[in-house]
Amino acid sequence: MNCCLIAGKYNPGSCGISDYVALLSSKLSSLGHDVTHFVFEEDYSLPNLSENLPATDIYSIQFTPYFYSRRGISLKRLIELGKLLKFKKVHLNFHEIWIGDYPCAPLKEKIVGWFQKRQILRLLKYIQPNLVTCSNSAAYYRLRQAGIDVKYLYLFGNIPCRSFDTKLDMNFLRIIIFGTLYSKFPYELLAKRLVSLSKSSKKPIELFLIGKQRETDGIIKVKNLCVNHGFALSEHGELPEKKVSQKLQSGDIGVCTTPFDIIGKSGTAAALLEHRLPVLAYDDGDTPGEDMLGNKDFEDQIFLINNSSVVDQLISFMKKERKPFFDGVNHTASEMINFLN
Repeated sequence: MNCCLIAGKYNPGSCGISDYVALLSSKLSSLGHDVTHFVFEEDYSLPNLSENLPATDIYSIQFTPYFYSRRGISLKRLIELGKLLKFKKVHLNFHEIWIGDYPCAPLKEKIVGWFQKRQILRLLKYIQPNLVTCSNSAAYYRLRQAGIDVKYLYLFGNIPCRSFDTKLDMNFLRIIIFGTLYSKFPYELLAKRLVSLSKSSKKPIELFLIGKQRETDGIIKVKNLCVNHGFALSEHGELPEKKVSQKLQSGDIGVCTTPFDIIGKSGTAAALLEHRLPVLAYDDGDTPGEDMLGNKDFEDQIFLINNSSVVDQLISFMKKERKPFFDGVNHTASEMINFLN
């Protein structure tokens, strides 16, 4: 298979989609496929595109509205890309769709999202891609509602598993929070579940924070949580991949503050799941439950703090032997090849 991955500004290490492109390109190449990567520069005109876009069999567009325009609205430029790709074999992979399409969204988000949705639908109509994929329930549901035939494609984590002789500390429960602490997450409900878990297991709780924090409110809430409930707190910031893998293997439970219906677009949640931790998440009700979907390999690893019996479920799960690391990059590359063939 000869494939060109098309994406916006390329900045591995600081951009999740750039990391995704880098890892997917490497894996596809290792499987014997000829892969190129085209960076869609913001100032490209149609002549620029025509001159620089490589010839290949399949074009895979890695899409989020803000990748192709800082304002998130870039219809003219996307149509220019569409003109070059019309009648070619195209895969459109949605990392994100339009914003503001959820209950209680701010008016500004709804207005911007209205324009984004129409530009996306027009682009799809123009290109008529051979394959459309997305990574999470919220996007899947909304694309289906808009009449788009879309398939689920797993978004892998960007932390390869490294082999360590790591043993869990039996004197406490280490709760790993990897990634951004979103302020809207119900931290007090999480604390309530952790207090019950501590009592049932007869072990104190340690919150273990890993990764760069972008929301100050979330950090404040977690620190207050620890003070109010007597949890130990350990902050580690950004770490090399090898160190992150080691820390994940030392954890008992992971916490994802990304809402349950979009957990599929979180690379940090994927890393927790691939390292086989049970993961606590929260369903904010923004997407109908019957349309929830995800990687079937992780069905038994995600636990909702909304569920009043979640503590018993967690304790039962933690008694089982931990499964081996899940190679998400290889899984997604294989799925993509199967879809395109």
